[in-house]
Order: sequence, then C-alpha cells, then structure tokens
Amino acid sequence: MRKKLLSILVLSILVGSTLVGCAPSTLTILSIAEGSVSVMKAGTASWIEAQVGMSLGPGDSVKTGDNSSAKITFFDGSTIELQAGTVIGIASLNISRDTGSTTITLEQTIGNTISRVTKLVDPASRYEVETPTGVVAVRGSAVEVHVTEDGTTRVANLEGEIWAAAQGVEVQIPQGQQCIIIPGQPPKISSFVQMTIADVDSLDPAWGYDTSSGEQVQYIYETLIFYDGSHTDQFVPLLATEWEFDSENVSYRFKIRNGVKFQNGDDLTPEDVEYSFERAMVQDREGGPIWMFYTALLGLSPREFGSVGSRDGGGNIQVTFDQIDDAVKVDGDWVVFHLSDSAWRLAFLQILCGPWASIVDKEWCIAHGEWDGTASNWRAYNNPNKTDSYLYNHINGTGPWKLEEWDPGVQIKLARNDNYWREPAAFEMVTTKFGEDWATRKAGLMAGEADLVYVPSANIGELEGVDVLNVYKDLPELLFNAFCFNMAINPDSTYIGSGTLDGEGIPADFFTDVDVRKGFCYAFDYGTFIEDAWQGEAQQMGSPICEGLPYFNPDASTYSYDLAKAEEHLKLAWGGKVWEKGFKFTLLYNLGTLPGETACKILTENLAAINPKFQVSILPMNFATGILPSIKSGFLPMFQIGWIPDYPHPDNVVVAFMASYGVIAEWQGYGYPQLDQLIEEAFKELDPAVQQDMYYEIQERYYEDAPSIMLCQPLSRRYFTKYIHGFYFNPAMTSYAGPLYYMSKSSS
Repeated sequence: MRKKLLSILVLSILVGSTLVGCAPSTLTILSIAEGSVSVMKAGTASWIEAQVGMSLGPGDSVKTGDNSSAKITFFDGSTIELQAGTVIGIASLNISRDTGSTTITLEQTIGNTISRVTKLVDPASRYEVETPTGVVAVRGSAVEVHVTEDGTTRVANLEGEIWAAAQGVEVQIPQGQQCIIIPGQPPKISSFVQMTIADVDSLDPAWGYDTSSGEQVQYIYETLIFYDGSHTDQFVPLLATEWEFDSENVSYRFKIRNGVKFQNGDDLTPEDVEYSFERAMVQDREGGPIWMFYTALLGLSPREFGSVGSRDGGGNIQVTFDQIDDAVKVDGDWVVFHLSDSAWRLAFLQILCGPWASIVDKEWCIAHGEWDGTASNWRAYNNPNKTDSYLYNHINGTGPWKLEEWDPGVQIKLARNDNYWREPAAFEMVTTKFGEDWATRKAGLMAGEADLVYVPSANIGELEGVDVLNVYKDLPELLFNAFCFNMAINPDSTYIGSGTLDGEGIPADFFTDVDVRKGFCYAFDYGTFIEDAWQGEAQQMGSPICEGLPYFNPDASTYSYDLAKAEEHLKLAWGGKVWEKGFKFTLLYNLGTLPGETACKILTENLAAINPKFQVSILPMNFATGILPSIKSGFLPMFQIGWIPDYPHPDNVVVAFMASYGVIAEWQGYGYPQLDQLIEEAFKELDPAVQQDMYYEIQERYYEDAPSIMLCQPLSRRYFTKYIHGFYFNPAMTSYAGPLYYMSKSSS
C-alpha cells in the first residue's frame, strides 16, 4: 500500500484519464429512489432532506433510509450508488493545480455502495472510501463495498484490479471475487469461483440426476450422513447425530440433530426428514434418481419391473401410498427406515450420501404448493414436469450456502449462510460459471479470476509447469468405459453386412463364441489407447468393479495386447470358419469424441493386421439421436458405453453389466442363471471377508467370459489456484471442487 495503515479502512481506487467538464471539488445527487435520503452539510449537526441536483462538498454526509437509495455523480463522471441503510461522508475532493491528479475520499460507516469510476490518465489520481477496518486499493472501474454494524467490510471486485490491505497484509482481489476484512484481522479473499461446462438441471433434490445439479444441491442442502474423508464405505454424522441398524426389524434408526435451522429460520425436525423421503418417492420423476429409494426400501428391482420406481414399464403407478408411508417413520427424535433386505446395510448408507437424500423443509414446501404429505392427492404429484416444482429454482436448505442468483446457461451464485449450525464456511460467495470455452476457462484460471476450472484431458499439456497452480493428479474417477459385444444382434441390422459368416458379414449371434470375444480383447492395444485418447491419464480395468468401489481387486486379471494370442483364438472361433471366411461389419462411435474414434481405429487396424479378411468399417454418429437408439434396438454389433455408479457399491455396476436383467447386459444379450445367482448371493452376504471373495470371483468371471473389451478408468486432475487449501478427493463425492465447506483461500 502507498500509505501507512491506520485504524480505519481506506478503499483507494487508482484511476487514470483526463479531467474534463465539471467543476472540481463538488458532487451532485443524480437520483433518489422512493423513501428517505438525507444530507448533513459541513459545519452543521442536523439532517435535511436531500434533493435531486443538490451539490455536495467536503464535510457533507449522505444517508439513505431503510427503503431508499441514491446515486451521486462526481465532477469527472464517476458515480457512487448508495443502497438502503447506508451512510457516507465526503472527506476530501482535491485536484492538483500542478499535475491535474485528483483525490476523492469518502467515509462509509455502514451500508452498501457501488462505485463506478471513470478512469483517469494520471496514476497519482485516487478515489478513496474509508470504513472502520483496513485498506483496499482498486485500479479500475467498479467496486462494491458493504460495511456491517461491527465494521466488518466486504469488498467485491465488479470490474478492474483491486488490492485490499489491513494489519500489514495486502492481497489482490481478482475480478468477480470478494474480500472480507474483519476488525483486527488481515483481509481474506472470501469467494470461490469455478468455471465448468454444464448448467444445472434443477435445484430440487428429488429431481436432479446430473452432477452439476447435485453439486449445487449439496452446497445448499444437507443429508443425514456423509462420507468420511476419502472413504466410500465409512461415514460421519451430519443432520443425524447417530444411527443404528436393527437386524431383527431390518431397519435403520437415525437420531435427528437438534438446534439446526433451515435458511428461513424454521427448525429442522424428524418430520422434515420423513417428508423429504416420502416426497421424493411420491414425485419420482421418470429417469430420475429415486429408483434407489424404491429398491432399498420397497424391494422393487429391474428383474421384476420394466422400470424401477413408482411406475411399471407402461407408466402405470405400481405402488400404494401405504407402501411409501410405511417405508419411513418418525419415532420421537429418531427417523426409522425399513429396508427391503439386510443386504442394503452398506449400500443404503451410501445412497443417503447422495444429493437426492437431501432434507427439505416440510412446512415451507407445503406452503409453496408442494405435496401436502397426505394420501389424498399424492398421485397428482407423481412424475411432474421439471418446472412444476417450486423447488426447481427456489431453495430453503440447512447447508453452508444459500441461493443468491441463478442465471441459466450463465452462472449460479451462492451466498454464505451465516446462520449455519456449524462454523460458517470460509467462502462468503460461491460462483459457478457455465459454458465457457476452454480458452476462456484457461484465461480465467491464469488470471486468478477462477479458483478452479474444468480442464479437458487434451489440454493438460498447456498447464504443465505453471507455478501459480496447485494440481492434483491421478485421481481415479468413479467412471469407466467399455466396448461391449452384442451377442444377440437384431437380424434387421444394417451394420452386419450379409448377416452370415460368408466373408461379407457376420451372423446375429457372432459374438456368442467366446473365442471371438477373447480374440478381439487380445487384439486391442490398451496402452496406445490410454496414451492417445487419454494422454496417459487412465488405467486399464478387468471388470466393472473399478478402483474406488469396495472389494475392487487391484490384482484382477486383465487382457494384454497380444496379436499372437488374438490370432490363436480367432483361428478357433466358429470351428475355424472365422479365420477361413473372414468377416465384415460396421462400428459406430460418438461424433467428435477422441476416445471413441481412437478405440475403433485401434481395433479395426489390428484385426486387419491379423488377417486381411477381417474388415471392419467405422462410422461417426450422434450418440443421443443415433447411437443410443441403435443400442437399445440391438442394431449395433459392438457399442461403446461409459458408466458412472449411482452409489459406490459393486452391486450397482455388477448388476448393470453382468446380471441378465441389468441394463447393459440386456442390451448385449449377456448373462446366465448361475452368474445371476452369484451376483445376488454376493450382495446379500453379510460377512465382509466372504463377500470380498465372492466379488473377487465375479471380477474373474468377467475376465473369463470377456463380454466386453474393458477399456479404462480415467484418472482425472483438479487445477486450483495455489491459494486454495483443504482439497481432498473422494470418488463418490458429487462436487467437482471437492469438500468445499472444509476448503479455504489464503490470499491471491
């Protein structure tokens, strides 16, 4: 700073352009909103009513009433907006006769102001606002200053370059971020800004199934429990203080924390918890996350119903209100969840950590037109339109932050909940900006305007060795990719040539021969795929049970790239006919995706190298409109799919990929009774040691059956500015930023 720090805060805005026009040493009131705005002239002790056009000079003061605001212009065209409940004084208005530099000093004792400063050429020019706490300097045009009764000062950089100083410490406030100065403490950057690609779908906890929605919901709302650090099978209390499993009644009991308030001041009660889960099951929108409640609590499963949840495959409601009502009950300070089977003992706790298990305020919901909690009209609230719910864009949670602004497609801003039941979060503002291209995200990160940005794997080389960043590498995401064989191709498919093994096509059951599948697995170059498609930021897998899931076997068998073994198996396939006749078919990949295209090229080129009669063509197509419908109709001989577990239990992925009734296995025509039985027995096994052995066997079974070329599990990175502290990685955590409540920023 350019001056000795005193016991007051000076907001110094360093500016630069030429003074023209207006007379120096005066300010003018431009506008007054309805309400009370008063002026105390220099040398007087009484307030008079302010008037539009009134001139102000050194020693004058202005205050706005509770329901009013005012705008003042300076002689250079700069303005200051006084919002309700604000008091400022004009300490000095000076212009140097020698240099033409100006100094404008205001004293703000309370309230909120926004200053928009016309830039001046002379670097010695200053625009100053004094408050009771520290010193801030701004080189640029727009700053917001908020002063509370105890003198705490918050400064937001709306545009330009800003420095804040107090207690001998100076920090720079990046554009779009905030600083807080607490009396007697140095300034701290109090905002967190991240730039990502996907907008929020809904802020209703029972609706959102995407990671962007889940991230914001878990900033605003809270669950009964949450994961303990990086563990996916250990938990810590949140809105519940303790819990116990009743093996006799196959139920969980959770004691609800006292003294927690929703953001509108309502008390958290056990009835709110009961209502949250029953409302979610009543709503159960199509394609949403609430199927997890129905499987764990009511025992519905895809093996028995066309869709899991409140409706059957025809869209008809298949449950009664009594079933929903009996699943969750209040018992004094406790809430009881009746499970469908003891097998859910671990998995249900994992489900409770998801954003869909967030607790809402029953009274508040009902007051705003949500389901009233009775049996009288519950069917009318089943499977609504997204925006029908008041909770779509209105919130009232118990979490560390509350909604301030959501501009769809642009950004969402959350303000700190200062009445939070734990210590208030370090970040007063959390801003997530959507849709910026990579160049914009990179520029924001390098300039400190963003604390975290999404970095595509193709661009990680651009940030190597940048010393202003903290980079966390080799983070195994709960995500994997597979190249699945279709063992029951639709005979009407146009992608299988002649449809027979005559050298011009393949039969519909081509991949039922395990030697075909194993030959393809050995023909795939996993190392090249990981290097070319993922820049080396991935690891090979042997089954859908990936790292981060309980009972993942790091030593499980995997296929290697071995053309000799590939040839050996393909010579055996279909009694030697595959090698003799050859084959033709077409592979599709998602248009514009490097991993998809790379996988297809590697496989087709290596097959042709083994035998020129192995001819496979590739075709790009839009996934949503072309590939996915073709997968569901059985037209594709092989298809690539990525998968993110809904909760970190091996059963969640094993059923999907290996059970005959699982969604991916059904698309492949894979699965058989003995394997289904093993999968069900493994899930229901209560002895962890025995359960581990069973899941290890399942992983080995996947390798032996070779129902897919298991491609890889991505290893992600997180790029933060070096001032962010407290990050740790939990693969099941919805928030891309990590445990934001436990994170902070030192300075920048």
